[in-house]
Amino acid sequence: MSAEIACRIVQDYIDAFNADDVAAMTAKLNFPFAWLLGTKVIGVAKAEDFVPPTGRIRREEGWHHSVLDECSALQVLEGKVHCKVVFSRFKADGAKYSTMEALWIVTNDAGHWGIQWMSR
Repeated sequence: MSAEIACRIVQDYIDAFNADDVAAMTAKLNFPFAWLLGTKVIGVAKAEDFVPPTGRIRREEGWHHSVLDECSALQVLEGKVHCKVVFSRFKADGAKYSTMEALWIVTNDAGHWGIQWMSR
């Protein structure tokens, strides 16, 4: 797995996230999947249980879409790539209101490359 392919998976996930397309999002994930938000781990055992945070951030933050500002491989190993991910959130009027830095881990599970861990 190359860094470029891992970052393509990250961009594809962001695109699916913006479209609120759950099937396309889960296609870019590997399960079990987990978010690490601060010190809180939120695990999702299987694709059918995945609920994206798009509805919540739309209600709570006025979120409209996100932009991937940076994706770079911090570590490339056989079977996984650790990616530094920087993304910004925007309101419907185009105003950027948040930029976040995160660590996402892209893994190979039985031949399927997908994001398995998101930490911020």
